[in-house]
Amino acid sequence: MKRSQPNQVPIFLGAPRVDGSSFPGTNNPEKETMKTPITKLIKLSLTATLFGLCVVTPLVAGLHGNSHAFGKTAAGWIEVYERWAFGELAVPIDENGNAVVDRHVVLMPIPNTPGDGTPGHIDVTLDAGQAFVLPLWAFLGTDYTDGTPPDPLLDVSIFQTLNITFQIDGVTVIDQTNVLNFYSAFFFNPPIPIIGFPPVNSIIWFQGIGIVYHPLSVGTHTLQLDAVNTQPVFGGFFEYHNTWTVTVEPRR
Repeated sequence: MKRSQPNQVPIFLGAPRVDGSSFPGTNNPEKETMKTPITKLIKLSLTATLFGLCVVTPLVAGLHGNSHAFGKTAAGWIEVYERWAFGELAVPIDENGNAVVDRHVVLMPIPNTPGDGTPGHIDVTLDAGQAFVLPLWAFLGTDYTDGTPPDPLLDVSIFQTLNITFQIDGVTVIDQTNVLNFYSAFFFNPPIPIIGFPPVNSIIWFQGIGIVYHPLSVGTHTLQLDAVNTQPVFGGFFEYHNTWTVTVEPRR
């Protein structure tokens, strides 16, 4: 059975890894190639894949669990991100080259890293007042056309024991003490079709860590993700060391 690595975000799947090399017809979460097709998902680091003293109080340290912000739950925003990443959902691109929902919520691009511990970096420009969605470390499950059973959900202990630190401007937002506050698991209804890669048929579920975060203050911010699973997943370990340099510009 084919398996995927985590999305750093994006993202991650039961089929091959989503790093822009396996499934065409998807949106590349990496900023430089945002408008070109890639393969699966949001490389989280899932791949994916972002706060600081000047940020003031986050939305409960970022939106998590069943919390709501900007009209959706965290899982709802992650689903929007994944459907966009796989080309099933059209999202406008703003003047900074970012995919933006209602001009207020950015689907944050993710560094293109392989999940083997290689560091990644990306520069992102946001407008003042823009919040963002970012999958950090996740997997996607698929079903098949050859009689292979659909991928089962992973045991939640994989995420409970994840060695993860996510910081904004040096302030820790997510670590092992609160990681499950940022955990989501859901089935896509309808599934996201995958065309041209039999026996993979469609993406049926998301399971992982992600965040929805309120607008950052005007200025330059550094987001840093360090994550690796401590229990093997599909026989492997997926390690990410990604940074984002985020420049927030005043409204034009």
